[in-house]
Amino acid sequence: MMKPNRIVVMRSPGETRAALMADDALLEIVHVRAADAQPGAIYAGRIGERVPKSDGVFVDIGLPPHGLLETKGARFAAGQLVAVEVLTPARADKGHKLALSQNPLPTGIKAPGLLKAAADPVALWCVRYGAGISEVIAWPQSESRRLKTLFGAQASVVVTAPTASFFDDIDDQIQSALSITVDLPSGGYVMIEQTNALVAIDIDSGSSSIQVANEEAIIAVAHHMRLRNLAGHILVDLIPTRARRRFVKLLAEACADDPAQVQVMGLTPSGMIDIIRRRTRPSLAEMLCDGTSSRLSDETIAYHALRVACRELMARRVAAITLQLAPAVATLLNECLAPALVEARTQASGEITVVPLADFDSERVEVS
Repeated sequence: MMKPNRIVVMRSPGETRAALMADDALLEIVHVRAADAQPGAIYAGRIGERVPKSDGVFVDIGLPPHGLLETKGARFAAGQLVAVEVLTPARADKGHKLALSQNPLPTGIKAPGLLKAAADPVALWCVRYGAGISEVIAWPQSESRRLKTLFGAQASVVVTAPTASFFDDIDDQIQSALSITVDLPSGGYVMIEQTNALVAIDIDSGSSSIQVANEEAIIAVAHHMRLRNLAGHILVDLIPTRARRRFVKLLAEACADDPAQVQVMGLTPSGMIDIIRRRTRPSLAEMLCDGTSSRLSDETIAYHALRVACRELMARRVAAITLQLAPAVATLLNECLAPALVEARTQASGEITVVPLADFDSERVEVS
């Protein structure tokens, strides 16, 4: 298995992207968006209505949608303030999954609102992999300074120059990870399809042999479960072979370094490998796309547009630019994501004017 040895961090307006790398190969990617809840964050929440036919209540933490708190028999009054921890952030059609926090609710606190931020993913990686991490690259300088403060004065944090190519290779790997198809070295391929109920993974030998395709697919499945942050119930449909049970063991070994709790349950009666992987964050597709589709969400396009605007402002060395976008994306930047737009102007030291154009499709971004 590939061993992580590098961390690359890019702070862009409204969003920090942290990449765990094995040399140049992307192992994990975390998007920390200021407008989204993060797992482990603690909020002062306000109790809302009870969930019909369930032992739970809705809780307003100040970030849509309302979260679900399982009461486990405890009684709460509507409007009551509670300290809750985010177990799993909202994804697709499901709200935040919450638990009562062990931290006491401060007196006089305004709710709903954030009480304690989640642990920094970069710090967690450095603790988990220790001396195995030989390089931490951070941009811009403000992000490097933040990480040096986080790690201490002796930490080795390298600052990259603000070049146009920064993070581009990682972006390409992220884009590839949103594809349904994963090509295998010998000519076979793997198909990964997320549904609301489970993740279905199919293996095709293509021009390869069955044995080689299955072996290569097992490595690819372990890698992409981690990279795409696939979770819940996962079924892998091997190419039929008498040696299927050997591949169960191979997959368990390939997942040994996965920090999520991966349970390779064995073979189903139909011969599929049955897997359960613990959910901590939305999957990569749920984070960046509309549900589990391959269409990028308006929020993802909005953050991308701000990165484009900042890059153009700095490259052209002009005082102002106009960002032309689809109406829904422009509305996000002018309303819900307005703080990110303000950050973009500060980061690039220039004025950015957002203009909605009715004939633009959602993914079209132009700068003038």
